Amino acid sequence: MSETGTERRADHEVRQAVDNIQSRFLERVGDRVARGLSARELGEELIIEALQLTDASYGCVLRLQTEAPDSAATITLDAVVSLEPGGVLSRQHDTLLNRQPDELLLNVITSRKAMFSNDAVTMLTVNLPSCHPRIRSFALLPVRENDDVRALLFIANAELRFDLVLINRLQTMLDAYMRVHLNSIVNRGISTIIADIGQTTRQLVTLLDATFDGILTIDDHTKVTAFNPACERMFGVETRRALGSSVSLFLPTQVLDQIRERAAIYHTVLRTEDSRPFHFDNVMATKANGQSFAVDLAVFHTRMRDKVYTTLVLNDISDRIQSAHELQNAAVQYRTLTKLAPVGIIKLNQEWTCDYANDMWCQLSGRSLEQNLDSGWIDALHNEERAQTLMDLRNTLIEGKTFRKIVRLDPADSRVLWVSMNATGLIDSLKTFSGSLIVIMDITDQYLSEKRLTQIAHHDALTGLPNRTSFLEQLHQSLKQRKPHGIIALLFIDLDGFKAVNDTLGHDAGDELLQQVARRIRHTVREEDVVARLGGDEFTVTLRTLDNSQDASIVADAIVHALKQPFLLRLEEVYVSASVGIALATGTQNNRSGDGNSLIKQADVALYRAKLSGRSRHVFFTPELDQAQRDRSVLITSLRRAVDRQDFELFYQPQLLIREQRLLGFEALLRWPQDSGEHVSPGAFIDVLEETGLIGELGEWAISQACGQYRIWLRKGLIGPAITMSVNVSARQLGMPHFAQRVAAILRKHSMRPDSLILEITESALVQTIETNIINDIKQLGVQISLDDFGTGYSSLAYLSQLPLDHLKIDRSFVADISRFPHAVTVIKSIIALARTLGIRVIAEGVEDGEILPLLAIEGCEGYQGYHFSKPLPAREMAARLRDMDTVRLSHYANFINLDGSAAAV
Repeated sequence: MSETGTERRADHEVRQAVDNIQSRFLERVGDRVARGLSARELGEELIIEALQLTDASYGCVLRLQTEAPDSAATITLDAVVSLEPGGVLSRQHDTLLNRQPDELLLNVITSRKAMFSNDAVTMLTVNLPSCHPRIRSFALLPVRENDDVRALLFIANAELRFDLVLINRLQTMLDAYMRVHLNSIVNRGISTIIADIGQTTRQLVTLLDATFDGILTIDDHTKVTAFNPACERMFGVETRRALGSSVSLFLPTQVLDQIRERAAIYHTVLRTEDSRPFHFDNVMATKANGQSFAVDLAVFHTRMRDKVYTTLVLNDISDRIQSAHELQNAAVQYRTLTKLAPVGIIKLNQEWTCDYANDMWCQLSGRSLEQNLDSGWIDALHNEERAQTLMDLRNTLIEGKTFRKIVRLDPADSRVLWVSMNATGLIDSLKTFSGSLIVIMDITDQYLSEKRLTQIAHHDALTGLPNRTSFLEQLHQSLKQRKPHGIIALLFIDLDGFKAVNDTLGHDAGDELLQQVARRIRHTVREEDVVARLGGDEFTVTLRTLDNSQDASIVADAIVHALKQPFLLRLEEVYVSASVGIALATGTQNNRSGDGNSLIKQADVALYRAKLSGRSRHVFFTPELDQAQRDRSVLITSLRRAVDRQDFELFYQPQLLIREQRLLGFEALLRWPQDSGEHVSPGAFIDVLEETGLIGELGEWAISQACGQYRIWLRKGLIGPAITMSVNVSARQLGMPHFAQRVAAILRKHSMRPDSLILEITESALVQTIETNIINDIKQLGVQISLDDFGTGYSSLAYLSQLPLDHLKIDRSFVADISRFPHAVTVIKSIIALARTLGIRVIAEGVEDGEILPLLAIEGCEGYQGYHFSKPLPAREMAARLRDMDTVRLSHYANFINLDGSAAAV
């Protein structure tokens, strides 16, 4: 239904309410005029009509009265009506006599304007009868007579929401009530005059003067016999000029003809019956100056002294007509604006069919206005989303909410558009859904741009997999949607050996490897599972809806197996492996595994244990691992504190020439003293130092301490200048900025010859730095380089031939196996032969039994260290040990060291 139709229906309901009140009064005029409605009865009828019009449940009429012209006004209760449970109207009687009006009542009285509130009101400062219910919403309206307020109508707890439109309609009904009330007073006066002929007609004239509707009476010749002041104002003519004139001067002939016909029927046929009022709507009356205006006309006949008189009650509706015209003009302006608007606009009626669409919507839909009307507009919605969109639209609007959604259109010209659809329901004065207004804006370019940005923001640019942000969002979403007894498994995957590939073959090859890894993982899991790349060589897999934990183990094994297979990079086969940590979230667990952040931490802890356990495997998280991780956190904290305080100590283990049994040098070994007096060896904490980066600061301290101690012993004559000091350095240290310069500064600080310092580097550290110039930078200082633990890491002839090594240390594991496994001797022989070929001095580590020394000497191993000669000792104990040695022979040690590094005979 259109808005004009809705307004028209609401106005008709108001007019019907007014007619009901007037009918109850007019039908009692005539022979039974003396039995007209009382003020309380009229008030009750007024309240009932107002309750029905607003769906309210309580109302009362408060009448104002003054004892004297100068005295303050008081209020008296005229009528009370309440809607009882079950829909029964109860006319209540209560007392409210001569009370002073409160502030709210005074505001309405003085302003002559209604006041209303839709908010919950628990304590209302209004003089109400004691029987009133709890007030939730209310409207307070003045009952006006000319410029004065004669009474107040109080309506409460309406189902409809009070607004200006509803208040105006109630006010119209109140004005009619006042007219009827005054007419009731007039007719009581007439009754009194008829009953008492001796009464003067002055009372009747006064009563006619009081009403603000025009009232005139005509005889059977349509001559005016009565003309009240309201008619004077309405027609612009004085009463004395109007009396005796034909009413045709004021009203059209067509209406007068009908009035005469009904008067004749009343005179001849219905002589014993009361005249029932009849109405004419929107009659064009004429002022004395010839100006036309619209009135609603109520007509009834009376008989007096065997003559028929016709009374006409006129209500000027010019303002209402003007409002209707303004509303019509507004509708025209609305259509003009919507036509010019850069957005599509559709108006739907209460049947959800289109009765208006602007040009922009026709352009967006690719359809004409005729094609969009009725249900045609629906065809523009994309077929895949049409049913859901319509259902969402209806449900949202019926609930009284605003509909907002991004919708895909399928225009007739085969384009695909993305639009924002915003809709609001249209509610009439009776709070009934009467349709909706939809605004559509083309956001295709913006939508596609945002989609691209979202893709970039939530996906890894290299592999196309979800990135960390997207992974976290999907993980939390999966946990929210988890079934009560379902299992979700989170797999953390870290590549083993990726850095070596990246460093040796270059970053481009490393990127290609990561892309191939991503594809293999993606092909290994189900479509519903989420594979993501967190960064570097770290991947995650979220396995949704598993039946048991064994399924997660099977998937992890499949991933490990898939990544063990060779990768082809630039026509070369490359091998890496993967370590996998697994954390489970189950619907029955009553622990932290249901939280996404906790699940991530657990998977990370399990991954760490998998790498420590030998890599290329998977490990499930357990509470014991959690405890181990907490212990590790405590260890990290303690290490940080120890590094800050320099709580560490260096122990020194001698290195000797095998044949001469003379001192060759020392290896400085790091120890961590505890409060118990014991010392923790580096094996217990060196990995943590590497991971946390503390190794850099502590390693530099160790080099400086060892060089300082070397200088002290040299100055005291405990060692000769050819004795060396070996210090272990890690890959993290070698990667520190300006490492060679830092070493040079330490040597200058302690006035130590560079060739007296040997830096021991593991094979894995050499692999990580082979592409850098750091080793060459160290050699240029004159510092010697020793390859530590040879044979346990990434052994390669390429390293031995490319790097400027001075020493090679055979790992203790090979030395310990000499007496047990014959093949160990073969390995040692091969290592010594290789080193001698390259001019590299060989030292055996971990010699605990002197019986193997002859074998080592025969094969060409020059030096050794181990418990056979001395365990690592603190500096003070080692100094005492040095004093017991042949210091004379030690001081001349340089005499029998040849330039090629081999030992000469004594």
